[in-house]
Amino acid sequence: MYFFAALLSSAVATAGEAADVYPASDPANTGGWMLNADLSDEFEGAKLDDSKWFVQGTGGMYHKWRGRAPSQFAPHNVKVEDGKLKLTSRWEPDYGHFAEFEFDGRKYENITTAGVISHKKFLYGYMEIRSKAADAAMTSSFWTLGYQSELDVFEQMGQPLIPENSDFGRIYMFSIHDWRPGSTASGSNRIFNHKHQLDYRVADDFHAYGCEWGEDYLKFFEDGNLVYSISQKELGDAWLLTNPLEIWFDSETFPWMGLPKAEDLPVDFEIEYVRVWQQPSPNLLDRAFFGFEGPMVLEDNPIPRNDKGLEQFWYIGEESKPFFSISEEKPAVGRKCMKFSHRGKLKLDQVAAMAPYGTVDLPAGEYTLSMKLWLDPAGTVKKIHPILEAPWLQIAPLDLSGIPRGEWVTMTQAFTRAAASSEKDRLRLVVHQEDVPGGESVLLIDEISIGTLEGK
Repeated sequence: MYFFAALLSSAVATAGEAADVYPASDPANTGGWMLNADLSDEFEGAKLDDSKWFVQGTGGMYHKWRGRAPSQFAPHNVKVEDGKLKLTSRWEPDYGHFAEFEFDGRKYENITTAGVISHKKFLYGYMEIRSKAADAAMTSSFWTLGYQSELDVFEQMGQPLIPENSDFGRIYMFSIHDWRPGSTASGSNRIFNHKHQLDYRVADDFHAYGCEWGEDYLKFFEDGNLVYSISQKELGDAWLLTNPLEIWFDSETFPWMGLPKAEDLPVDFEIEYVRVWQQPSPNLLDRAFFGFEGPMVLEDNPIPRNDKGLEQFWYIGEESKPFFSISEEKPAVGRKCMKFSHRGKLKLDQVAAMAPYGTVDLPAGEYTLSMKLWLDPAGTVKKIHPILEAPWLQIAPLDLSGIPRGEWVTMTQAFTRAAASSEKDRLRLVVHQEDVPGGESVLLIDEISIGTLEGK
């Protein structure tokens, strides 16, 4: 079955598992935050918890990449010691496992460093790290990666060697990168960044850096104090952060900041803790996928994995493609929604869009299906029929005849699941021939959710 990254279930900390630890920005927990234990770590053990984290280079395997040449990630540079996670960078020209290919025109050679990645992803919440940067021309970074998108909470450097970048040792820089196909054609895919000036060197002591990520905003904190915020409205097309993100800690060489020499190394990027909090949600579906923002990824497959090989999208058969599509026309939330459109009477008995198998996992019980709908003022489509497939259940159709036109409205329908979902349960959206009497319609669908009648 799928891990629904938008939910807090078994990942939520219990009362005895740091439940009284809250963001430095909200110590009284006025936001109702709950710790996500799958993505949080105090690094108190004898070694790194490999059920939560993958170390780049373990068993000769890498997730996404090997690091920025000339440095390369190596597993022996990761250790837990004195209650801290330490990522070491070394001058190690005799390391016998440098890649033979080049990265950005540079060979992997001389420097080994470290990268650590979370197995799980999360959608929206507050992430916080308390750390001290490595005191050399090596980055110390806390960042996240998701479907065609990247959010860097910080990239720090203790000792930049290029004079014009000497102030970078006192900078808290955050950014968004665009990984959509073709986004790097201009030579850079960074579409937003901001540099916050600090009154200390990032390599001198430990400080807490936090990021609150909401469905339409970002807030950045330093030692609990808000230092910058920005909204989806302000960023426009640069707002790509609508899909779950995995966490990365790493150190890299930035050649434009100068490359360290043998006498500058070894150095450690030290992390006292990482904590992720989220707010509880009654939604029993994956919010990003059922908000049409991106694919479902099988997270039962631990890192390293090829996400592209595991991505599953909404299935729209050839006969239904003239009618159903994923659109960026005017989503209720995020960047995308589902679009149903037609001209004239529907000649087919029915058309449908289907989620992948296994994306619905419900025990027997009573539920409410909810979705946001937008119907154009002249639209003639009458109904949309939701179906759960395994076991088969035709939920009562949503009647569009009386809804306001030209605006987003939320419609709900109660239903009873007499038997639990099987491994192939999924949601199907159907429009019947008799529901399309003629004329033209544009119907937009967004933010599909399922919750219990009690909302728990």
